[in-house]
Amino acid sequence: MNNPSSDAGNFWLLPQWYPQLAAHTFITTFVPLPKDAIALLKAGELDDLDEEERIDTLMIEELRQPMAEIPGNCFVCVDSCAPTDTERFRAKGGAVYSPRSAWQTLRQSEKVRKAAQEGLLTSICLRPYRNMTSAREFRLFIKDGKLKGMSQYHLTRHFRRLEGIKETLWSRCQLFINAKSWRLPKEPLVMDVYFTSNYERIMIVDLNPWSSETDPKLFKWDEDWDSVPGLRLMKAPAEN
Repeated sequence: MNNPSSDAGNFWLLPQWYPQLAAHTFITTFVPLPKDAIALLKAGELDDLDEEERIDTLMIEELRQPMAEIPGNCFVCVDSCAPTDTERFRAKGGAVYSPRSAWQTLRQSEKVRKAAQEGLLTSICLRPYRNMTSAREFRLFIKDGKLKGMSQYHLTRHFRRLEGIKETLWSRCQLFINAKSWRLPKEPLVMDVYFTSNYERIMIVDLNPWSSETDPKLFKWDEDWDSVPGLRLMKAPAEN
């Protein structure tokens, strides 16, 4: 049984998959982007400075109430990406505390600008900010409704603690995808997930297209995915 509303062409965009998988991800508020705001994000700046200021003021006001209803800091992104390429995102780990900083962070992002140019923007997406532990985030590769591969997401170092629970994590993600596959399109996709404290619950962070533009992490796109390679982790540093 497949969900008839799962449009594989754009299912990986957050406003598309959220209604089907909301119970398994972080609570998200969507702020629609008017056409003139999308045009500003697409261009980066306008010749008409008064118009640019008007749009800035409009969007800051549009964000004010939704952000006020989120306790603590917010995490801000758009349909297809987060502004991870901005200095502010790197400095604050993705946390924003005011409507002005949220909007300016989006405006400064080349990733957001490219998404606007490709017609992939409809909304600003707001979530409560969560300081996530790197060792609990993974990238899943899903094909034919089955989990075909799983990679450590943050390739910064070897996480020794994961070695002893490697098979358990793989098995739990297999069960999770098998149970939710009817909510996913038939076409392959990539899913980023996060295990909550003590690896108790699986939360969906993001979906990505199955394409060379998506980072395969510890895999290669020409893998023999039918061999079910399992969970791959960074190797421990060689001992002298």
